[in-house]
Amino acid sequence: MPARALTDSLSQTLTAAMPELVAVRHDIHRHPELGFDEHRTQGLVMNWLSARGFAPRTCAGTGVVADLNPGRPTRLALRADLDALPIQEDLDIPYRSVHSGVSHKCGHDGHTTILLGVAQVLAERREDIDVNVRLVFQPDEEGVDGGGAKVMIRDGVLDGVPEIYGLHNWPGFPKGTLRVSPGATMAAVDTIDLVLQGRGGHGAQPQTCRDPIVAGAQIVSAVQTVISRGVSALEQAVVSFGSFHAGEANNVIPSTAQLTGSIRTLDPAVRDRVHARVREVVEGLAPALGVRAELSIDAEYPVLVNDPRCAAIVARVGQQAGLEVSSADLPLLASEDFAYFAEEIPAAYFFLGAGVEGEDTPTCHHPDFDFDDDLIEQGIAVFLGLVEDRIAAEGLT
Repeated sequence: MPARALTDSLSQTLTAAMPELVAVRHDIHRHPELGFDEHRTQGLVMNWLSARGFAPRTCAGTGVVADLNPGRPTRLALRADLDALPIQEDLDIPYRSVHSGVSHKCGHDGHTTILLGVAQVLAERREDIDVNVRLVFQPDEEGVDGGGAKVMIRDGVLDGVPEIYGLHNWPGFPKGTLRVSPGATMAAVDTIDLVLQGRGGHGAQPQTCRDPIVAGAQIVSAVQTVISRGVSALEQAVVSFGSFHAGEANNVIPSTAQLTGSIRTLDPAVRDRVHARVREVVEGLAPALGVRAELSIDAEYPVLVNDPRCAAIVARVGQQAGLEVSSADLPLLASEDFAYFAEEIPAAYFFLGAGVEGEDTPTCHHPDFDFDDDLIEQGIAVFLGLVEDRIAAEGLT
């Protein structure tokens, strides 16, 4: 295949394909599904790939894997995520979610569409490509049950794959930009589960109680010093509590409070230090406030570390695609289970800016978020550029 054959003919191909791809994106958006429940989405992906000469197979339950040229050496894998979020959609759009309490508020509908567009272009040039490209449609990126990437790896999705690439739209970065960085790119995340056991009673007689609400409030405040006084200003870490549940009535002091939160770090040593300090604060304050604490800190996703060579390839390809490329504002303290892929083989994860100048563009996970359809063409161009680059680099053109 001549170098740049894919991207040189891309504009004409996408002009014809974009209306159908946008319709597919809107269809996926209208029918969102949570992690490991993406049955309809899986079927849509399977049908699309089959109609274009692929022999897709299921993986990790509701995931899909497809090889462009099975039996030939695999040069790289490209990954998209399938799942939605448990967020109510209130946007007044024609393709509004039909499922109450579930919606695509992170843009995975767009990511999936991008990879379907890549599949279409690759299928049209299959006979000119002497290697295999693996397309990975992953379930459960949002971690309903520990992260779909981990399950796909267990099921062999990386077998024979030398490197893998993934992308994410990001409204926090300006539209027309691509952000990529070598090394730590997204944070490790750990969950905090805390149960405070006190003694309940009448709200008029707090002296007879051991109030878990007051104890919980003080613990939440004190834990903030773990970062402000336990982590260097030159390091990065975040501890946030996201839920606090206790009691049912305004005049009853409950006996129990339940709190959950997260810890996000970019360095193993900082991670260990923050874990230790959170435990010290909780285990020291709880008895002083007359309650018993049951604390667990469970590791979830690891740090997402981009291979420097792969990150440089993405930067080069992004520039060729006409995007403004930089590493500004990276790493992010959000997390991604693409990190599991990056632990296994060389990988790079990058961001396509979606922020509109002069507008307060809703961020990912915001109830008013919607994927920007203009990014479909950008994502396809970068992914296809990666295919061309990796083929050319191995002298396989």
